[in-house]
Amino acid sequence: MSPEAASDWAFAGAQESLDALQQGEISSVELLELYLGRIEEHSWVNAVVTVDERAHARARHADDLRRAGVPVGPLHGLPITVKHDVLVEGVLSTYGSASLRDHVADKDAESVARLRAAGAIVFGRTNLPEFAADGQAYNEVHGTTVNPWDPNRTTGGSSGGSAAAVASGMTALDLGSDMGGSIRLPASWCGVFGLKPTWGIVPTSGAVPLPGEGEDADLVAEDVAASGPLARSADDLDLALTVLTTPRNDCGGMRPWLPAPRFSRIEDLRVLAWLDDDAHPVDDGTREVLEQTCAEIEGAGATLTRGRPPGGLATLEELFEVMFMADLGGGADDTGFAALLAGMDALRADSPMAELHWRALGLSHREWLALQRKRLRLQRDWHEMFGSFDVVITPTVPITALPHDHSQPVWERRFDLAGARVPWRPTLTSWCGAVGVLGLPAVTAPVGLDRHGLPVGLQVVADSYADRTAIAAAGLISALRGGPFRPPLLATSGTPAIPEHERSLP
Repeated sequence: MSPEAASDWAFAGAQESLDALQQGEISSVELLELYLGRIEEHSWVNAVVTVDERAHARARHADDLRRAGVPVGPLHGLPITVKHDVLVEGVLSTYGSASLRDHVADKDAESVARLRAAGAIVFGRTNLPEFAADGQAYNEVHGTTVNPWDPNRTTGGSSGGSAAAVASGMTALDLGSDMGGSIRLPASWCGVFGLKPTWGIVPTSGAVPLPGEGEDADLVAEDVAASGPLARSADDLDLALTVLTTPRNDCGGMRPWLPAPRFSRIEDLRVLAWLDDDAHPVDDGTREVLEQTCAEIEGAGATLTRGRPPGGLATLEELFEVMFMADLGGGADDTGFAALLAGMDALRADSPMAELHWRALGLSHREWLALQRKRLRLQRDWHEMFGSFDVVITPTVPITALPHDHSQPVWERRFDLAGARVPWRPTLTSWCGAVGVLGLPAVTAPVGLDRHGLPVGLQVVADSYADRTAIAAAGLISALRGGPFRPPLLATSGTPAIPEHERSLP
């Protein structure tokens, strides 16, 4: 295979690769070896940090079944990767923590099992911050993942390895996880598509157990949290969504009704553009790309209205932070909860976010129910709004990829935005958390590059269970802007440009 052909296959979408596998243009073994070769060639990205040695045998078996004419599933023979925070049978599942450095799962998470049942070959695990608790992807077990667009910059987190692997042509499909933007933020910063599905439609059971977590903690679905795919096309998100929401034959369960979008052309799309809010500024370079996108949406004949959905950013963001931390505390055992409470107490004098989280950990059941009623009212108001609009579009994150910063914990970290020093949390997660707390489906789509040549993502939000509407609109809008885009992958040799004190990590 020529270098040009190899590059084309590496950046082919999942469905395109599946069609080629079915037609015999490439084999599962060849595709797997291509991905593994790119992981080695671009090892400086450090996105895929664990490889399953059984993958070659499984790829050969997939090829044998195809040649024999055996009926196969929708992902048959497609090599894929999975974030390091869910269980993958027989493979390291570390959550990026030294405390789980040698943890090998004896079963698959349900979402992974569904991907395998559809024929996918899980060949690698992608990097993340320890316990998925940062907006970057680095830890002392697997080291630092760098952004393929600029190795001096972070991928974002927590699904940073997932986004970097897809962007670098190391996999066509990855399974990530998202509460306050952990799929959408890194997908935006790495220039790929990412979906946080409607809350509850994709199983989240089978997370790697956290130290200090209560027994059988994942029997209750985490509030706001979701598992979802990252890919290089909107169509691939749709394909993965079908697989992830389809129960396996031997496990029972119900499949949610996810209707097709009411439009097939961008001319028929009804868009509410929410690009501004007093709660948080948006970087000028990001705003410029988003405004150009809005102009092209209107120029293509879609109906675009400027406005603010019910609640506004400050109200929705605060609701997210409280419900998120209340859920985190509720899943901890007594020791873990005491440590979490003490940590927030120590920080709250200097951190409004820590103060909010400290209060959230002490909610009474009556207070939590009052917040739940507030959320239900907002969900009702957004549902009524979606009678007039197909999607709401927002910034995914208010700035493009930031330089690596491992100097202090995320709660204390700051960066420059619009002439001010602002905190990482909640600034970077504000737009994602605002719609995530309502359980709405949201897709980030690549819509251009800013003045520094870094990708900008647009968040496309739809009504509950209208995931296919969000996906279809994201695909139409990204295509209008010439997306998706390939990173330059310039740092093909030398040491990854990460902070000096991180360079000793594995």
